[in-house]
Formats: sequence, C-alpha cells, structure tokens
Amino acid sequence: MSILTALTTLAIYSTAVVVLALTAVIAYRLNLKRHPFTDCRRCKGTGERRSWVFAHSFGYCPDCHGSGRKIRAGARLLNIR
Repeated sequence: MSILTALTTLAIYSTAVVVLALTAVIAYRLNLKRHPFTDCRRCKGTGERRSWVFAHSFGYCPDCHGSGRKIRAGARLLNIR
C-alpha cells in the first residue's frame, strides 16, 4: 500500500466524519429551535407541587413558576427561543 493511497483514504474518512458531525449539530440546533422547552422534572409538567404534610393542599412549583415547562439546557446555552 502506497503512502498516497493511505493519505487519500484518511482524507476521505476524515471528511466523512466532519460532515456527519456537522449534520448532527445542525439537526440538534433545529430541534432546539422547534422544541426549546421540556417538562419540569420537579412537578412532572403539572405546574403544581403537593404538600408533604397535607395531601390536599398544593402550591405553584418554584422551579417552573407554575408553567410546567423549563427551557432545555442546549437552548439556554445557545440562547435559542
């Protein structure tokens, strides 16, 4: 196997890896643009939290402020809304 053939093969594979990585980043960015919010983990998307002591009483979730949604980490990092 000659050096030229090895370098050509390496160039083709590295280009393919870069193209696939770039495609994955673009797809993730488009997904964040379309769906920037996720359900709040603390209240499970309901927006309310039950009391530990009194089962019939509830209040608004302090994490999501009662909306039941939180912004995804990638959307917050890339400032997408």
